[in-house]
Amino acid sequence: MKKRLFSMLVASAFAILSGSFASCDSSDDVDKQNTLKVTPASSISFDADGNQDVVLTVETDAKAWAVEKSEWITAAQEGNKLRVNAEANVSESARPGRITISAGNAEPVKINVLQAGVQAGEIVLSVTPSDAIEFEAKDNTAVELTVSTNADEWTYTYPESWMTAEKSGNKLTVNAKDNTGEANVGQIVIKTGDGEKSVRIAVTQKAGSDDVITTDKVKGSLSSADELDFQFVHDATEPVTKTLTFTLEKAAAADVRVKIVFDAKHVEEYNFDNGTEYEVFPEALVSVANDGVLTVPAGETSADIEVTVTPSAEQLAYVTKYMIPLQAAAVTENITVDAAAAYVDFTVMRASSKKIRNICYFEVNDCNPLNAIEYILEDGQPFFDAIVLFAGNINWDPDKQKVYMNANPNVQALLDNSEELLQPIRKKGIKVLLDILGNHDQAGLAGLSDIGCEKFGRELAQICLDYKLDGIGFDDEYSRYGGSGAWFASPSSARAARLCYETKKAMTELCPWETWMHLYYLGYIRSNMPSVTIDGVTYEPGTFIDNVCADYGGAAAPVKGMDLSCCAGNSIQLNYGWGISESDAKTIMDNGYGWIMWFAFDPSGTGTVANNRTSSLQQFRNMAKGCYNQTVLDPKNVYNKLGEGRYDATPHPIN
Repeated sequence: MKKRLFSMLVASAFAILSGSFASCDSSDDVDKQNTLKVTPASSISFDADGNQDVVLTVETDAKAWAVEKSEWITAAQEGNKLRVNAEANVSESARPGRITISAGNAEPVKINVLQAGVQAGEIVLSVTPSDAIEFEAKDNTAVELTVSTNADEWTYTYPESWMTAEKSGNKLTVNAKDNTGEANVGQIVIKTGDGEKSVRIAVTQKAGSDDVITTDKVKGSLSSADELDFQFVHDATEPVTKTLTFTLEKAAAADVRVKIVFDAKHVEEYNFDNGTEYEVFPEALVSVANDGVLTVPAGETSADIEVTVTPSAEQLAYVTKYMIPLQAAAVTENITVDAAAAYVDFTVMRASSKKIRNICYFEVNDCNPLNAIEYILEDGQPFFDAIVLFAGNINWDPDKQKVYMNANPNVQALLDNSEELLQPIRKKGIKVLLDILGNHDQAGLAGLSDIGCEKFGRELAQICLDYKLDGIGFDDEYSRYGGSGAWFASPSSARAARLCYETKKAMTELCPWETWMHLYYLGYIRSNMPSVTIDGVTYEPGTFIDNVCADYGGAAAPVKGMDLSCCAGNSIQLNYGWGISESDAKTIMDNGYGWIMWFAFDPSGTGTVANNRTSSLQQFRNMAKGCYNQTVLDPKNVYNKLGEGRYDATPHPIN
């Protein structure tokens, strides 16, 4: 019935608009029946927006082939390939279309296309054409872009220093000013008025040099065989050299020259597109050989150039991720830079000097976790390396018949106000984890079936993505195991291990940043948790669990596949008045433990318990002196909790 309805839509509403990419050559032998095969040739369905290109392969013995298509269908011919897509459909009604491919006297191939209508409340945006634009040095023809959107308005930005742009209705006409200098590179960014959707189009302009080489253009790409992610030792001073390679698709008849430029704006664009938070590496600490000009000699297909990066303790903050954005721009006329391979992005971090780190559990019902940022070592490093929000809950929803993460008003307030209450902590280089524990019903961390583990692990990973968290912690307390049905299984350490595996797997797939799976040993969550076997492949717990701590006063043993560097050598309950001496802290570090866990730090006293700022600070200083030979500086401010579900993001000076 659907197929018949589709055919009727096409027959009644479809109008073919010509858009030939190549004309059929009349010199084909008219007595010969040409062959034509298109793969795949099945009907194509598109969503209203955000579609991936559909690539068709055209095989024919004719000298040329041509394409006709509906106006809203986009198509680009590349050799024997045809890349097909659709402009955004701003109507709530589906629209039918067709692509017709013909070659010589062969029977044309017709492919039906149906695009869904926009859903209520959905914002769509597309720009045609959206491929990279390459301008000559001068005398360019303007390029007209068509913007399709159902947003009330759309805005645009462009490199105003060397381009012009004029908006008229749904059209944006762009051009390049005549260039007498070096090559230009940039982006046109078109956004809906609320910024929800954006389209970015790379634009380049050749140098206005007298040194013009008249030859066919060759496409080239920038790459590096060196590791793109690297760390400086905290006190490093020696420069590091990396090698970039520019590779041509084929040898050019004359020398090819490109210039490697530092494009700081690219970091902001990369962060926007990928959900990351890189800082721009200081450009003054980066130098490229030969003033950045790389030459591929005539007849060759590649050439290298060296980039030197110099560390600086004064200009680089601890445990902050930086990006070095390097772009290749054409200098000579015989080269075009592949827009998809124009950048090499080195990422750099100044490593911590700590041999042992600190993880702190904040009782968020009583304390504002922003207090973590006030505790700093003499050399500028944060004392805390990770904090745990204690806690969200695993619960069973009898109405929806599913296990879910239940956040009380305090936890939910932190998540809902992540930008103000949690992201300042992460920007100091401190990881922020959400702890999950039982909540007095049949749902428990060690009692889920395989499918239950997969679904709940995916939900937790989505929470990390949505609220920009660095991972999840598990604490097996307060559950009343005994649930039945598809979600549940008999509780065991094996079930807990499977949930850890599924959660770590989902976090790795969803989050574009490093995420941790952290454990607090209680209940079925123990150091003897077994390996997990999936589809015949066995994974030791140490491959999907990142760090562990024991209950109060204990030292955590490693799970299989883990060493002591991932374990807390002591768990200190600060609200009980517990502490640690300099010598004991040093002994824990010297024994190979990588963490000390602190629990219930509360420097404000604005919750339901009195503050423990003074006594806790002394214990932090004992640990810092014994392990780092430093002190912890006096905190300047305190952050208050204002009642249930309310936290104050304003720092209040400590008198």
